[in-house]
Amino acid sequence: MKNKWLPWVIVVGGVVVIVIVLLVINPPFLQNLLGESAKDSGGEDAKVVVARVGSEKLTLKEYKDLVGPYAIGQVEPLSVINPWVQQEIIYQLAKEEGLDKRDTVRMALDQLKLQYEYARKQILQQAWMNEEAKNVTVTPQEAQAYFKNHKDEFLYDVKVSQILVTDPTQVNGIYQQLEMGEDFKELAQLYTQDALKGEPSGFISRGSGQFTLPMEEAIFSLKPGEYTEPIITPDGAAFIFKLVDKVKVRKDMAYTDVAEYLELMLRYEKAQKVILDKVDSLMTVAREKSEIEINPENIR
Repeated sequence: MKNKWLPWVIVVGGVVVIVIVLLVINPPFLQNLLGESAKDSGGEDAKVVVARVGSEKLTLKEYKDLVGPYAIGQVEPLSVINPWVQQEIIYQLAKEEGLDKRDTVRMALDQLKLQYEYARKQILQQAWMNEEAKNVTVTPQEAQAYFKNHKDEFLYDVKVSQILVTDPTQVNGIYQQLEMGEDFKELAQLYTQDALKGEPSGFISRGSGQFTLPMEEAIFSLKPGEYTEPIITPDGAAFIFKLVDKVKVRKDMAYTDVAEYLELMLRYEKAQKVILDKVDSLMTVAREKSEIEINPENIR
């Protein structure tokens, strides 16, 4: 069962690569691109502005391309618009800082010369985020303090079920249904977007790398039968976990056994906070300068 729960450090680190592959091999708007006539390729939708950052605009047609032809009306518009706005702000800042001139970035951009602009911007966005993360450090003292506060959790293995969705608004509604007494597995079978459909995982250790630190902290504090509050990852995925079983499998755990793991994970969590805070600040400044325009009411 372990191989069904990908390590989250690898998953989050590789999200840009996955996005690029999906866009290149099977973008959501490929059918439209191949099947529409010249008359239908733009139309009135190409003139309606859904969002704007500076001089760059997200038209209604582009919004529909991103969402896909079968998901219009089923997706919360801001769950698509806000990531576009954030990416555009970072993309423009990265260009101002000259990151697109870096050899490694330029080589990656050149490989996508004939591909979609969205994927090209994802590469530059990731380059900026990597650059910001370089300035984030975690001291051994910080990692040791974290271990001291959570040491007992490293003595246990847990078996969990999960509900995974990509819309934070939706996950809050699911959580409310759980609070009203709805069955976790039935809701998972109805809503979750992972292949397990509410079936439990195998036993997983604290520090295995298969969860983020916030996930581990929430999961390992539960008693069997309890579930977490919604947990939102930096890439927008939303989880609720239910603890199925919990067994003590170790008598003791030394800090040296998990030191490297903890320093890596704590650095990642700190970097995410630094980056998100900076993006929020950039978006605030852009709004004050009227460089951002968002019109979800134009989606029809």
